[in-house]
Amino acid sequence: LEEDDMALRKAYVQIFDERGKMQFSIRPENLLMIESADNYVCIWYDKNNTPSRTMVRTTIKKLAPSLEGTSIRRCHRSYMVNLDHVKVLAKEPEGLFIDLFLPGVPKIPLSKTYAADITNRLAGNSTEKSH
Repeated sequence: LEEDDMALRKAYVQIFDERGKMQFSIRPENLLMIESADNYVCIWYDKNNTPSRTMVRTTIKKLAPSLEGTSIRRCHRSYMVNLDHVKVLAKEPEGLFIDLFLPGVPKIPLSKTYAADITNRLAGNSTEKSH
């Protein structure tokens, strides 16, 4: 049972609210992006090939550790993105943006702080040190 439980946890990302109560469970590949909204996060996900979203009362900072080991990465102070869904990285006058090219899903800002990590990962170069 323990092994099955671990496999299930790997297959799904569980999102807990600020009180530690599980609010949302999703396969990592269906998670598109996470947007911070004050004390909430807006979780954008793919539901039957249609972008959908849900709100959970928590912060990106609290959520980030549960997403380690997935392709969901911090790209901005207020955003995390699933690198598997990134179609284009665009340099615009306002800065760098990530575009998923999905109807209704806004472009995601890429801040200078996270630009190197994101561009390296998109290029297929891991920035993690090998021993």
